Amino acid sequence: MNVMKAIVTVVLTAIGFGVAGTGIGLILGRLAPSFLRYAVRAASQESLDYTELGLGLGLTNGLTWGLVIGTVIVAILAWKESRLSAAQR
Repeated sequence: MNVMKAIVTVVLTAIGFGVAGTGIGLILGRLAPSFLRYAVRAASQESLDYTELGLGLGLTNGLTWGLVIGTVIVAILAWKESRLSAAQR
């Protein structure tokens, strides 16, 4: 795996997870605002928009997990390729 493939893998994984997280956050913000109220312990804040909160939390969590998982995938593939090249020598 070359550097460009590794970067593209991490970026696309982060974007994919970010989009998925945003969608899940939007659904939670609209259909289950009490879950978000409980998650951030904001019972007394009536002016809080739970749809926006869900979008923001979903996006940031999705991007973070996408970066982590993309990096793990690249590390596993790089390790596998190094083991295969060592076995061929």
